[in-house]
Amino acid sequence: MSILERVKNLTEKECIVDVLRKELADNKCKNCGKCTFGYEGATQLEMVINDLAEKKARPGDLELLEDLCSVMKDQSMCEDGTDIALAYLEAVERYGKDLKDHAARKSCRAGVCKRFMTYHIIAGDCIGCGDCIDACPEDAILGRKKFVHVINQSECIQCGACKEACDEDAIVLAGAVKPRCPQRPIPCRRN
Repeated sequence: MSILERVKNLTEKECIVDVLRKELADNKCKNCGKCTFGYEGATQLEMVINDLAEKKARPGDLELLEDLCSVMKDQSMCEDGTDIALAYLEAVERYGKDLKDHAARKSCRAGVCKRFMTYHIIAGDCIGCGDCIDACPEDAILGRKKFVHVINQSECIQCGACKEACDEDAIVLAGAVKPRCPQRPIPCRRN
C-alpha cells in the first residue's frame, strides 16, 4: 500500500503523525538522491514529522511542510517523491486538526504518540505507601505517607517506573482524556 493510500485509509485508533512518521522512515526517496526535491524534501518532511511526534514542533512548521510539499509534488523526478507530497497534502486536508493539535496543543487524539501520554495517580486508589516516590528517577512525584501522591507533569519523563512500582494499580497512563486528580497531595481516604 502506498503512503497516499495509507493516509486515506486511516482508522480512528491511528494517529496521522505516527502513520506519516512510520511511512517516511521506510521511504525510498531517502536512499535515492536522484532529485533534490525527492531526497531533501522527504528528509525535511521526516524531520519535522518526528518533531511533531516528540513535542518539539515550532510555530510555522505545518505551513513550512505545506509549502515544501506543494513544490515537491511538481518538482520530484519520481513517483515516490510525488506520492509523499500528495500524502502529506491529503493528510492536511483530512486531518488538519490532528496535525494542529500535535503542533500547538501538544496532544494526540488517538493516544498513540508516547510523548503525549502522561501518568496520573487516581486519588481513590492511592493508599499513600510511597513506593512510586521511591521508584521515580526524577523525583517528579510529590507526597508523603498516608497522602495521595501527585505527579508533577513538567518533571515526569514518562518512564513508567512509578506504574510498575504501584501494587494498588493507582497509577494510570492517559492520552487525550486526562483523569481528574488532585493538584497537590491530600490525605488518603483508604486505609
